[in-house]
Amino acid sequence: MKQHRNNYRFAAALLIPLLLLMFSFAHAEDDEEDDDDDHESSVSRSTSSTSTSGKDKIKVETKVDTTTQIIKIMDSDGDRIPDGSDPHPNISEIYIVSDDNGNGIVDKFEK
Repeated sequence: MKQHRNNYRFAAALLIPLLLLMFSFAHAEDDEEDDDDDHESSVSRSTSSTSTSGKDKIKVETKVDTTTQIIKIMDSDGDRIPDGSDPHPNISEIYIVSDDNGNGIVDKFEK
């Protein structure tokens, strides 16, 4: 009886740290994916230059604001047609066929 109890303690002492280590790696990978999904960056740059024209000095100042946004467009069936313009958003276009003349050959291949 005492021997079995020691075996269980030994197994638990090995498994618990291993499970915690696996959980921490999985959780860290999920955090990285979430950060990349909703990324929006903004860059602002200011430039000034002086131009001489005769006696008058003209100071020209230029400001450029650039904003980058990541927009996700859903494609539920994976046929590379966005759901908004896909006539069959849940069925891939490869499975949609038409045989208007009823001869058993897809009309797309008869042309």
